[in-house]
Amino acid sequence: MKKLVLSMALIGLCVSAFAQELEFGLKAGLSQSKISLSNTQSIQMGSEPNSTFNFGAYGRFKVILIGLYVQPELIVNRRACNFTVMANGKNELFSHSASYIDVPVLVGFKMLKLFRIYGGPNFQFMTKQKTDIPSVTGFEKSDLTKKTTGIQLGVGLDLAKFRIDAKYDFNNSSMGSPFIYNGVAPTMKSNLFTVQVGFKLFGIL
Repeated sequence: MKKLVLSMALIGLCVSAFAQELEFGLKAGLSQSKISLSNTQSIQMGSEPNSTFNFGAYGRFKVILIGLYVQPELIVNRRACNFTVMANGKNELFSHSASYIDVPVLVGFKMLKLFRIYGGPNFQFMTKQKTDIPSVTGFEKSDLTKKTTGIQLGVGLDLAKFRIDAKYDFNNSSMGSPFIYNGVAPTMKSNLFTVQVGFKLFGIL
C-alpha cells in the first residue's frame, strides 16, 4: 500500500510537470454493491445489495492534449450485502461488509468545459471485513482477498466548484470467499455503482 501511494505521488508529480492546469478537492457519495456468488455447487446461495457511504479526495491534472486529463483518487469505500443460504431446509440470512481504500487512476476527456467521460483501473485494498456467520452447523468464516483491481467507467458534470459523478466499477476477478458452508467456499465478485458530489478546494482547472 505504501509503495503504491508513493508511486501515485511520483506519477502525479510527473503528470503535473507536463500539465497546463490542475486542481484538488474532496468528494463524497453513495455506493451500491452488486455481489455475485459462483462455485456454489448444489447449495442454494444468493445475495441482496446494500447501499453504503464513501468519501475521499482527488487531484486532476490537465495534460497538453486539449480536454484530456488524469485524475487519481483516494476513496474510503465499503462493499456490503446480505447473504442467503439454504441450510437445514430453511433460508439463513446474514450480513457481510468489507471496508476498502480505493485508488482509481482515471483518464478522462472534458467537453464544452462542462461534461466529462473517463475510465481507468481501480486498485482496491481491503482494510476490514465483517461477516456475521449464522450459528448453524457447517458455517465457517473465510477471509477475502486483500488486494484486487477493477475497472472504473463514468461520466461527470462540472458546475462552478462542484463536481458531480456517476460511475460503475467492474471487478471480474475473484475477491475471495467470505464464508464456507459444508466445505463449499463460494467465489465472490463485486461490481459497484457510485454517485458522488465533489468540491474543488483549489486549482485553476
